[in-house]
Amino acid sequence: MTHRQRTINALTHRPVDRPAVQINYAPVGFAEHGEALNNLFSKYPGDFEAFSPRPIPVPPAHAIDSDGRYYEKITDDWGITQEYRVYGIMGHATDFPIKTPQDADNYELPPIPAHLNDLNAHRKNVNRTKENHFSLGYSGNIAERMWALRGFENFMMDILDEEEAVFRLMDRLTEYNRTMIEAEINSCVDSIAFGDDIGMQGGLVMSKETFRRVIKPCFARMLEPAIHAGVHIHYHSCGLIMDLFDDLKDLGINSLWLQLPVYDMKELKKSLDYYGFSLAIHTDRALTMTHGTPSDVRERVFSVYK
Repeated sequence: MTHRQRTINALTHRPVDRPAVQINYAPVGFAEHGEALNNLFSKYPGDFEAFSPRPIPVPPAHAIDSDGRYYEKITDDWGITQEYRVYGIMGHATDFPIKTPQDADNYELPPIPAHLNDLNAHRKNVNRTKENHFSLGYSGNIAERMWALRGFENFMMDILDEEEAVFRLMDRLTEYNRTMIEAEINSCVDSIAFGDDIGMQGGLVMSKETFRRVIKPCFARMLEPAIHAGVHIHYHSCGLIMDLFDDLKDLGINSLWLQLPVYDMKELKKSLDYYGFSLAIHTDRALTMTHGTPSDVRERVFSVYK
């Protein structure tokens, strides 16, 4: 069974010779384990892309102080300033480009990712991937991007206060993401993947009603090209979001990548079977995957898979 067929079968609930595997290259993992990860991925290649060795990332010299501690403060293309204290792990936003709701109208979105500007080249890469592997195209998010631009508390208050300028920026961000999806669809990808962490450890970050009023219409608008093209839609969210399964199904989402340790697995399985979602196994990264032994990891993965 080819990598591509294995993934298609897994996503459509048909028999597979083994679970499909997607490898996510985390800089912190490579920085800690070095070539051991390249050797592991070479021995057990993923189903979404051909294996090629990755260079081992090294923190820049200017980011290491005299005691050997790492620290960087970086402003990205969105104008968001983040502080980084553990190399290879995402930072914490400390300064936001949109200081007041009124600033939202003057905010300029950055260009879409460079690889989507040359669709002929991107289409060739996608077709090359599809010769043996499953091809994922990516979109941006809405809620996470908005609170990265505005600050979490500010954005949540903007929703409650119904700040029209902030809603207009959300509309522009939706069209930005839709443009990315259209480019991916025109490049003939198998699936669109996106994520928005709208769950906490015990429930949603906002009410179901607020999600339906504010976020869901944005998702629906940006996903339209994928729905019309009939491609698979894969959604990631950390936290407990089972209350939104009705809405995710209604949006045309086919598979989920969830933070499994926050769920009751028997209850989750019943819901997945009811809605027909496929599931990506997202094990306990905070504890087992970070601090566990290889046997702990193996036991955890197989306990979830069973």
